[in-house]
Amino acid sequence: MSEVFKFFLIFHVAVPLSIFEIPLIKRKFEFNRFALIIGSLLPDIVDKSLLLINFGYGRGFSHTILFVLISFVILHLIVKRRTNISYPFLLGLIFHLILDLPEVPLFYPFIAYEFIVVEEPIGLWLYKLFNDPRVYLTEIVGILILVFILINNRLYTRKELVLFLKQNIELVTHQNTTEPYKV
Repeated sequence: MSEVFKFFLIFHVAVPLSIFEIPLIKRKFEFNRFALIIGSLLPDIVDKSLLLINFGYGRGFSHTILFVLISFVILHLIVKRRTNISYPFLLGLIFHLILDLPEVPLFYPFIAYEFIVVEEPIGLWLYKLFNDPRVYLTEIVGILILVFILINNRLYTRKELVLFLKQNIELVTHQNTTEPYKV
């Protein structure tokens, strides 16, 4: 595992959100964008938190297929099998692993991987953010994608943004127009 300290926070959120901005997908599927965002960030939240508290290298746990499956099943049961929450969460997790390939220990603990432990992870992350073109360019692309999503969906207030994250606006609008008008 040569390059193990990628931390594309914004890019990990922007890519799965942009997939769900494709009109055919957006109109067809009901999904919770907040669950998608949490799923797309969870592997790094676990990984970096464990590293920061010197509890070991969390990537071997949080960037695996086993972690994805366990996290999905737990959330799926917690939300009482509401697929509009658990499936976007699962997709976020999967997108995260795909974006981190090939430096992902997918089959850990069933296959052994070498893990590099760094004494000063925050210093390394900051150094990478400002000195590695792959990191800062992907974060800039992620910001541009998020700005496009905000403008394209006319999300100018906090209330509109919260509604956007909770549900699929086009489905809600379409469903509301098919219902008879109630006084």
